[in-house]
Amino acid sequence: MPFLPINKSEIKDQLDIIIITGDAYIDHPSFGPVIIARYLEAYGFKVGIIAQPDWKSDKDFLALGKPRLFFGVTAGNLDSMVANYTASKKIRRTDMYTPDNKSGHRPDRATIVCTSKIKHLFPGSLVVLGGVEASLRRFAHYDYWDDKVRRALLFDSKADMLVYGMGEKAIVEIAKQLSETASSRLIATSQLIPNTSVILKDLSHLKNYLLLPSFEEVSTDKKKYSEAFKLYYTEGRKKHPKIIIQPCMGRYLVVFPPKLMESKELEEIFKLPFMYEPHPIYQGKHIPAWDFVKFSTISHRGCFGGCSFCAISQHQGKYIVSRSQKSIEDEVKNVITKRKDFKGTILDIGGPTANMYMMKCTKEEGCTRASCIYPAICHQLTYSHKPLIKMLKTVRNIAGVKHLFSNSGIRYDLAMQDTEYIKELVEHHISGQLSVAPEHVCEEVLLTMGKPGIEKFEEFRKEFNKVSKQSGKEQYLIPYFISSHPGATLEHALKLALFLKKNHMKIEQVQNFTPTPMTISTCMYYTGIDPFTRKQVYVPKGEERTLQKALLQPHLPKNKREVIKALTILGKRNLINTLL
Repeated sequence: MPFLPINKSEIKDQLDIIIITGDAYIDHPSFGPVIIARYLEAYGFKVGIIAQPDWKSDKDFLALGKPRLFFGVTAGNLDSMVANYTASKKIRRTDMYTPDNKSGHRPDRATIVCTSKIKHLFPGSLVVLGGVEASLRRFAHYDYWDDKVRRALLFDSKADMLVYGMGEKAIVEIAKQLSETASSRLIATSQLIPNTSVILKDLSHLKNYLLLPSFEEVSTDKKKYSEAFKLYYTEGRKKHPKIIIQPCMGRYLVVFPPKLMESKELEEIFKLPFMYEPHPIYQGKHIPAWDFVKFSTISHRGCFGGCSFCAISQHQGKYIVSRSQKSIEDEVKNVITKRKDFKGTILDIGGPTANMYMMKCTKEEGCTRASCIYPAICHQLTYSHKPLIKMLKTVRNIAGVKHLFSNSGIRYDLAMQDTEYIKELVEHHISGQLSVAPEHVCEEVLLTMGKPGIEKFEEFRKEFNKVSKQSGKEQYLIPYFISSHPGATLEHALKLALFLKKNHMKIEQVQNFTPTPMTISTCMYYTGIDPFTRKQVYVPKGEERTLQKALLQPHLPKNKREVIKALTILGKRNLINTLL
């Protein structure tokens, strides 16, 4: 099968749908916009792709003409502001989803910019938003880069509909309904399509919905913002949530409930005719994101970890949807091992958390818990690692596979429930280093993060080292830590720094907390309130963020001045020689 068309010379008739994305066009199921395009194609729709258009001119947006049904707009696999700026709001120099890793190929607030361009060039055209940026900005939200509460993205973009979460089924239903009825009627009556949101003036035909505080309230009252967040976050944990509505300037944002794919439906995606290559227009260019995914595959979607700083459950969902072992085997046998450049190493089989494969909530209606494993594992969760162990053993014995690694990260507190899994992981699926994320060592900070105490990490590290030694392998844990998280003081940062020093850990990467839409941590950062307990939370801002990060990397020469200043502020100058 050919690549999807990218210009008029490749099409005979008018396209039904045109997808505009902020990423380079790599025809592979790790790229959301491409999945959507191929899924639509499988249902008989003619689809084209405009990848990384130059928003400063009209040319790229005119490349495929006007679609019969709608334009689909996405910032790509990342929020464009996260892609373009660091945690300190400095412009990034690189973009792994762009040829030659160059930054500057997607505009800030890409969905807004591209929608505006389309509405100008193609008056009357329908625009449907999707992707991470649209999904996590579907309600009124705090924006770190503007340092204010912005309206739901549908209002700011002036698009017609928004698809949130994993939107394959929703986008096909939209396309079907638009094919069968007048487009204006679809929007006006807003047929209940799961995973979508629209703007309405009249709610008389809707019943049994959850009404949030309005945009006007949440943008001027931090307590109302915290209340609204708690309401939609808690409702979103359920397996069968209500319609959620948020008033805004005389109109209503209406968010219809999501609907998870079944496992068989997820497996169908991996049977679509992907080319499993970057488009030929990038020949001779290097796209970093491609290096990893071409020798990897996805085993499941969703995450029930509930970390406060993460929005995965707000996008992919809290409940796990897994592919069958056979589906994964087929992809490895028929695609990955058949690549000419495959040398025998599969870099990853996983999901948001690799060791949640095939785990399930057995409660029909689900529950409102943020996490199924913190502070303790829920008795309604089936958390056996046996299906994962069986799948890994089978795949690593496929002809042509020499190594099979787990690089998408694991929950070590979950792994500690099964020593057989740890043995399997250590003996066969680590390339020498395993990344884990304790995030901090202070109980007060870990509480706001929704992460287990540091003793859990220490238990795992002890078991990891023991099994590595028994296996005759020299392997290391690479821990990740977050600085400047809500609840973390400069004193907490010093305690973490001393822990690292005591354990001879020199960490090269520290994530200075970045407030991104729809996370619990971002709500706390903006409001200074824990949305669930309503207690005040300390929030480090300004220079303190720089000082906290520097304390965790005192071995870097550029941080010497900040480390000394932090210790001076804390009255701990006696520790200068200890840290430096």
